[in-house]
Amino acid sequence: MDGSASHEGESGGIDRVRGKGRGGNFLAIDRAAWERLWEVETGNRLNLVTAYIVLLAGTGSDHQLSKWSAKACEQHTGMGKPRAKVAIDDLIEHGFVAHTDRSTKLYPQYRLQPIPLDSDPIFLPVALVTGIETEASMLRRVRETGDALLLRMLVDLYGLVQLDATFGVPISSLSQTPPEAYPARKVFEIGIHSVWALRLVGGSKSAGDDWAGYHRSKSRRKDGAWEDFWARVAMLEKIGAIWYEAWIFDSEESDAEPLFPVDPAALYHQGEGDDVYHLTRTMLDAAANLSEERSNLLERYGIDMLVTLAQHRRAPAIRGVARMRIEADTPGRRLSYYKRRTQIEIYEAGYTQIALDALRGEFSRPMNTATPQ
Repeated sequence: MDGSASHEGESGGIDRVRGKGRGGNFLAIDRAAWERLWEVETGNRLNLVTAYIVLLAGTGSDHQLSKWSAKACEQHTGMGKPRAKVAIDDLIEHGFVAHTDRSTKLYPQYRLQPIPLDSDPIFLPVALVTGIETEASMLRRVRETGDALLLRMLVDLYGLVQLDATFGVPISSLSQTPPEAYPARKVFEIGIHSVWALRLVGGSKSAGDDWAGYHRSKSRRKDGAWEDFWARVAMLEKIGAIWYEAWIFDSEESDAEPLFPVDPAALYHQGEGDDVYHLTRTMLDAAANLSEERSNLLERYGIDMLVTLAQHRRAPAIRGVARMRIEADTPGRRLSYYKRRTQIEIYEAGYTQIALDALRGEFSRPMNTATPQ
């Protein structure tokens, strides 16, 4: 289980509330409870689920005790107190939360059901509820659409995030795909190197796996299931909940390994940028140095990523990885960013060496992509 959640309470541990101890910047939702939220009877599903997430955001490191109530629902999501009280009463009736012994009408306090120690919860950032600086919270924006299934889709996407270097949604579930007319093309070979042209511009998006099947099944129109599905994905993009980051993968398979991220902006200008920008520029320069037509190569393949790999490797692929705009700062996220930084450093050093070797007419040294031990 990712995260630092403890599960004290009935067993005699110390009750903790948000703001005391090492409370998190993230909240955890038990997947079984998440599914049940969508099955119990309620007059307003969107308010019910929204209130539950707000109460969870008010917990401390045990993810159980919360002093947030109807007032917090109003403050962070725009749900009026009367509607929030109805939603919380529904949560109590169905056993999701209960008043603690310390709870009063003026100062309510709730205990949420503990998360089983062997479970795999969904982690959400508290900022999803509270917002960032002066921005309206993402939870408020979703509620303003009036679409409960949009909230379901958003949280489900958080539940799909994998702890590899992408810290994104699996490409088999949701991703940007290259244009069918421009698959990976081998530009040339020299020495031990192959240079591939990969294009993401002009592509589309693909989705699959169980989560896409679930959301398509909720459409009221059998002939418009995919239309409704993509409309919700587009809405999440419009409100800024998800975005796509270009990554080079070691193949076009749905379970391909991510190699490193690239920055499309590096194709159009040279200048200042972050580590991904510098890696991309270094990769392009390495390909140009390997080419006998150095001055024309980048111009001829202006909107393609020119990726150099050893000749024994299969054709790579480029995909846009779906990423969450606001991320849950869990230990798993920190580990993923360490992997990401390491892979960027490895490939930038490798492409720098290839470029320098090419200037000396040396084309027999392969890039070392092994992770340092």
